[in-house]
Amino acid sequence: EELNGPLPEGYCLKCLDGDKSNTDPANWKAMPRAMLARLAGRFGRDYDGAPAELKPTIMLTAELEQRVTDIRKDRS
Repeated sequence: EELNGPLPEGYCLKCLDGDKSNTDPANWKAMPRAMLARLAGRFGRDYDGAPAELKPTIMLTAELEQRVTDIRKDRS
């Protein structure tokens, strides 16, 4: 919060390298809570357990799917 201000309502922080003890600000990304399910094992992605070289692709895919969902909700 010192660097970027408070998290918007409905957002959380996700550690990018899977190591929650890594407190480097570059390791954390603010995202809507709804994204957590897309990154978890529920959808077969298991972001935290994935190899480091696949994590950026998994993240981008989840972000794209979340954006599509958000646009569809806005149109309804």
